[in-house]
Amino acid sequence: MLAVEEFERYYEDIRPGLLRFVAARVHDPHAAADVVQEVYAKAFRNLERFDKRRAFSAWIYAIARNACIDFLRRRIRDPLSGVAPNAPAAPPDLDTLPAAGEWDPASAAERKDLVAAAREELEKLPDLRRAAVEMKIVEGLTFREVAEALDTPLGTVAFWVRESLEAIAARLRHLK
Repeated sequence: MLAVEEFERYYEDIRPGLLRFVAARVHDPHAAADVVQEVYAKAFRNLERFDKRRAFSAWIYAIARNACIDFLRRRIRDPLSGVAPNAPAAPPDLDTLPAAGEWDPASAAERKDLVAAAREELEKLPDLRRAAVEMKIVEGLTFREVAEALDTPLGTVAFWVRESLEAIAARLRHLK
């Protein structure tokens, strides 16, 4: 069983990436924060089920993925559930803003277009493949952690990520 102190440390380390992962699925930053809280509450209630031979990140991402599916199912049944009226868009990530004097409007516009196109292509992927790519590339999990989180063979995950990235790159070549 995981000690409460370890759980708190994992919570602090993994929460930002988990929030991005959930937000990419539920498309609402306020709802994403609620879903992440549900994820951690469920994980905390089930600490005795955590197998210390597995990575905590794989366990928590698996819980998060299932929580996202549950949230989206609830939203389909009741489209107004969990949607904050007039919710503002997520604030900009200040860590990605250029330093003073380094901003080039043309480059920034091109990069913005490329990022938007890449996100659009990523959204077209089947859910498991998209989750694998996001966990590996965006959140930095190992292939083994992604495989555990998705309950999918390691080789399959590696294939999905490589094939998906190659396909997205091919479709975006015209933007480079």
